[in-house]
Parts: sequence; C-alpha cells; structure tokens
Amino acid sequence: KLSIHISWLLSLHPEVTCSNRRPPHVNYWTVKWGQQIKMDDTVTYSCQWGYKKTDGATNASCTRNGWVPNIFCQDPSDCEKPPPIADGDTTHSLLNKYRHGDWVQYSCQNFYIMEGYPYKRCINGEWDGQMTCLKPCTVDRAAMNSHNITFRYKRDDKMYSPHNDHITFVCTRGKTQVGTLEMRQRCVDGVMQLPTCQ
Repeated sequence: KLSIHISWLLSLHPEVTCSNRRPPHVNYWTVKWGQQIKMDDTVTYSCQWGYKKTDGATNASCTRNGWVPNIFCQDPSDCEKPPPIADGDTTHSLLNKYRHGDWVQYSCQNFYIMEGYPYKRCINGEWDGQMTCLKPCTVDRAAMNSHNITFRYKRDDKMYSPHNDHITFVCTRGKTQVGTLEMRQRCVDGVMQLPTCQ
C-alpha cells in the first residue's frame, strides 16, 4: 500500500526539469549536451556580441515555471544620428538611423590634429568611440612684438602650428633673450609659450 501511495504522489508531483537547449543568441552556456536539468539547478550564460539581457542577469534557475529569470537575449538596438565633436565633423552626410555595428568616420578641421581613433561605432543603441580634435597654435606679429621676438626661419606675420609641432624664434635686432624659456617652442593643444627678449 505504501509503494502505491508513493507512486500516486509522484504522479501528482512529477519531477521538474528544464530544457537544456541553448536559447537563441546565447553565447556562453554552462549546460553540457544531454545534461538533465532539475529543479533549483542554476546555469550561467551570456548573450552573443551586441545582444543584451533584458534584466542584466547572468544566472538563471530551473523552477516549476521554467527558467527564472527568463533566459532572453534581446536584439541589438539601432542608433540615432552620431554626436558632433568640437572642431570636427563626419566625413559623410548623416542618416537618421544606424544599425548595430555601423561605423561613422570623423575628421578634424584644417590644422587640427585628431587624438584617438577617427571612428564611432553603433553598439546596441549607443555610439562607442572617443576622439578629440586638438587645437593648433596661432602666433602673430602682435604677440611676437610684445616679446621682442620674430620667426627664425620665416618672414611671415602669422603662423599656424599644429598640435605637437614646433616653432623656433629669435630675438629682434638689438635685443637679448631673458628668462629660461627656450627659443624653440612646442604647440600643446592650442597653447604655445613665447620666449622673451629685452
């Protein structure tokens, strides 16, 4: 009678199992082929590149209602127009929408130097990629006159020097250098120190 009663109870409460098939768009999946998954078993998983978990979970447990939380990798989202960058622009006309994985190329204005990779990429609704357009230095006759210096190798009244470029100065006739600042100076993102002569 006892064995009949146990069999009757088991028929009322069959053993809970969950599917061991890898769900769509799941990349990492700790279930082995043919493995039986029982109630309260836990699996770890991750989504394929570009797909995201709706709730951010990395584990799921087998319950009477199936996997909790639900193992679901959401399709990657499109991106809106890419953001502008200071002193630069995109190299092609913009679209209203971009697909996941699309690239957009940027370039800097004349004499500006790009720091970083010149592309941004649409990653699941967000633009990824960092770049900066570093400013050139402008040295004109008025600035040089206030320091009693002039260009060593040019007779121009104004010179543009890209970031990290150098300009060499000399004292104007009859003047002598003062201070410790060298006569050859480097442009650093729009700033150049000027030596002084008296």
